[in-house]
Amino acid sequence: GILKGRCKRFTKSELKVPHMGWNAVTPQNPDHPMWNELGDQPYFYYVHSFFPECLDTDALAGTSTYGETFHGAVTRGRMIATQFHPEKSQNAGLQLLKNFTSLT
Repeated sequence: GILKGRCKRFTKSELKVPHMGWNAVTPQNPDHPMWNELGDQPYFYYVHSFFPECLDTDALAGTSTYGETFHGAVTRGRMIATQFHPEKSQNAGLQLLKNFTSLT
């Protein structure tokens, strides 16, 4: 109930599901502090079969593509939620976590 949306499974394609691996994330609001020092399309590590479809477009923070474009990050106020795993995403993940802890 925090954000309007639904959970979707990847459609059947030639690609393996679950999706496991590195993908670029395209920030939808690159000026948001969560993206500080991460560049235009940082890479993060994903392990998932489902993804959120955020119906609240103001909350959409980042998209990725794996056979189809999907929502990989959302934000509202100081809340940041990601479909990828920052803790497994090396330097980009550490920077994202640092950015999160710096939110006031």
